Amino acid sequence: MREPVLEVKGLETVFKTEEGSVPAVNGLDFSLYEGETLGIVGESGCGKSVAALSIMGLIPSPPGRVAAGQIMYRGEDLLGFSEERMRRIRGNQISMIFQEPMTALNPVYTVGNQIEETFRQHRNMSKQEAFQKSVQMLELVGIPLPEQRAGEYPHQLSGGMRQRVMIAMALACRPDVLIADEPTTALDVTIQAQILNLMKDLKKQFGTTIMLITHDLGVVAETAANVIVMYAGEAVEYAGVEDLFNAPRHPYTEGLLGSIPKIDESCEMLTTIEGVVPSLMDMPEGCRFHPRCHYKKELCTQKAPPLVESGASRVKCFKYTDQWPHRNRRTISP
Repeated sequence: MREPVLEVKGLETVFKTEEGSVPAVNGLDFSLYEGETLGIVGESGCGKSVAALSIMGLIPSPPGRVAAGQIMYRGEDLLGFSEERMRRIRGNQISMIFQEPMTALNPVYTVGNQIEETFRQHRNMSKQEAFQKSVQMLELVGIPLPEQRAGEYPHQLSGGMRQRVMIAMALACRPDVLIADEPTTALDVTIQAQILNLMKDLKKQFGTTIMLITHDLGVVAETAANVIVMYAGEAVEYAGVEDLFNAPRHPYTEGLLGSIPKIDESCEMLTTIEGVVPSLMDMPEGCRFHPRCHYKKELCTQKAPPLVESGASRVKCFKYTDQWPHRNRRTISP
């Protein structure tokens, strides 16, 4: 059996507020295997980015903290690492492309300086060696005139180029795991396609394992092998990408897919998910999705659903338990 490169078990991340502790991520589990691309989807505020920052050890404390769970990297729990040891892991074995490169890049240093820092921190190179490697990385990610661009500041580059710089920085040390947080947000569609193709090419070249965070199901369909759908801090469905698109199980996933425009002759009206995402400080009793779910029964308002198997997928929904008779079901957790 293959061993996962990264395994997250029961991850709970909370933030302290004046009203009390707010659970931003609640009981997240997944395994990421070598060379795999895992997509994590869900609307803004569902906990995708908080999960990524928890893995990287970048949750600001206070007010945030990882309250429970394990983050296993090659058999070791990252939550037990000191900050000094995490600095050796971060950017070296596990790297992250942040959501907005204009704020992630330092405006007062050239992009070459910022990539150089990665090499000097983790590879103990001289400044000259690090500069040459930085230029090579800029060339690798398709930036024209890389030596000239290395001497420029972030504001002198286009959005697409800044994103390529972030990818160059993240891949500089050829990490085992690359976490890409909305890598194509705010880019026009042609640049989005270029960035996605670049990530796929680099994955083939280096065998990098990718955790792709996005709200764009089209991006997931093009790049991921497996998908986690998150809602209000919880994973509500785990599925292979084909299973997710061909036979969505969770009502929330159905709603997401129903809202995607289709180019065909059917001219079907797009569906909507009525209501709004609940506040993390005031979660409904029972299933978190039940106020917006057209399948709901009284049971859904009384207790949280278990995680059950349905076909090749796993889903948190009472539809696939004894209350909704279904052939292929098996409870994973209470």
